[in-house]
Amino acid sequence: MNPLTLRLVIVLCVVAVLAVCIALTIVLWRRHKRRKQLADQISCKLREEALDKALANPHAPASHSVPDPVQIQYNLKAERTGGGLLLRLTEHSLTITRTYLLDRGERLFLGTMDGLTVVRRDYAPECGILCELYQSQNTQRVRGLMSGVKLMRGHKTVSVGREGVALRTGDELLLPSTQFRVDIL
Repeated sequence: MNPLTLRLVIVLCVVAVLAVCIALTIVLWRRHKRRKQLADQISCKLREEALDKALANPHAPASHSVPDPVQIQYNLKAERTGGGLLLRLTEHSLTITRTYLLDRGERLFLGTMDGLTVVRRDYAPECGILCELYQSQNTQRVRGLMSGVKLMRGHKTVSVGREGVALRTGDELLLPSTQFRVDIL
């Protein structure tokens, strides 16, 4: 093969590689643009839903009788009455982050209903309750009352059954559309 033909073959290979790289870049850029557009649309929809809820008439009859959870502000250095260890749950969902603080001896029921998180101190099966947090033998535990509750510890995820699972600081309770980080204080 003469040197001119060899150079021509090398140039054609380089042009082909460049064309493939350019085509791949265009495909990836378009995919990124579509994903960003979809994320923006979802964000706008969630914002609109939150605005609709904020503007809703508070005196109108509710669609169900689930009380809204209350975010608790606290100071760990402040004097406490009642004593005992505390349990802090930090709720994370697409639109909100809330923190709940309670004495470990109290029972708490968690669930979801109509895409909203339900946090109650009493059991009400019609409210979409999925699991119960309770203390047993000085250990904080979670018990699944319905299917759909998972516990993530590190990178391992297990289903929570009726027999209950001991909780540790750093565990994540995974419910449909929300998750709770557990901190035992």
